[in-house]
Amino acid sequence: MTQSTDSQNFEGQKIDQMLKDKMPALGIDLGGTKIGCAPVCDRKVIGEPKKVPTPKGADKIVDQLVELIEDARKDHILRGVGIATAGIVNTETGEVIGSTGNLPGWAGTPIKKIIESRTGLPVHVDNDANAAAYGEVRSLGLTEKTCVVAVTLGTGIGGGIIMKGQLYRGAHYAAGEIGHLRVNLNNHRLCTCGLFDCWEAYGAGRGFRATAKEMLTNVTVDQTPLAALLPDPPVDKVCAAALEGDIIAQRIVQTWHEHVCAGIVTLAHTLDPDCFIVSGGMSKFVNYELLKELVIDKCMPRVGERLDIHRSSLGDVAGIIGAAEIALDHLVIGC
Repeated sequence: MTQSTDSQNFEGQKIDQMLKDKMPALGIDLGGTKIGCAPVCDRKVIGEPKKVPTPKGADKIVDQLVELIEDARKDHILRGVGIATAGIVNTETGEVIGSTGNLPGWAGTPIKKIIESRTGLPVHVDNDANAAAYGEVRSLGLTEKTCVVAVTLGTGIGGGIIMKGQLYRGAHYAAGEIGHLRVNLNNHRLCTCGLFDCWEAYGAGRGFRATAKEMLTNVTVDQTPLAALLPDPPVDKVCAAALEGDIIAQRIVQTWHEHVCAGIVTLAHTLDPDCFIVSGGMSKFVNYELLKELVIDKCMPRVGERLDIHRSSLGDVAGIIGAAEIALDHLVIGC
């Protein structure tokens, strides 16, 4: 290769980097009930994220995604589009290859191919928890860490594994499906995936409510006002009652923390990560000091004593930022 060619390649890399720094990508976080999107530049959203209800059916979802992209192009010159979606995603082809109960009929949809053909923009598609993990690691400056595990506590439990700043997706794109670790051998609770006793059947929002229902059964309203909330006691009301000194509510919250701890300890012993990042709608109910104490108590000393558990730094926009950042990095360096 000649010196002139080397110089041209170097200049081309500089231009690519300038484009990444100055031109935003549109980050889209596709969930079962809503779609959030915003242009992202330098790990920050530009303006207020737009949110719309998720339509029913694959064709209508695709139409809505195209509409959001075209709407964003009215105000921004986009470098590309990053889409974070529930389900197992072949990140090479941009196709959803593993179904999710939150988006019926979504599996098999070649999202990347369709969106690129209709918009003319480069598109990268990834699992939603992977995208959120990537965004969190970038935001917290943890890209040099050996291993970071992001845990999304919501209606279910999702996860992302980042090794030395790069997503670990596994041999079949299914790494990070941590919500389906088995935490009980008694076939006690059926998970939405069809298996019994998955971690999310205990540690997610639906798991919290199932625990509350079990512990409030045969309890009277004289013992706790929460008994009147059966058969589906809301998480926020149980947690509020615990803070006000309700003993049964405190037991429910303590038990839930032990359930969350169970999955984290398994992951800690398996991956020996530098730290965990906890995000998602249920994360606001976590007592991080209590969780850290439980994890240290249940871990081998060498693992637990050096383990950090971080609260999310990005909140609801983690998936949006992560999806856009992955898309930008994929365009520039082909990661």
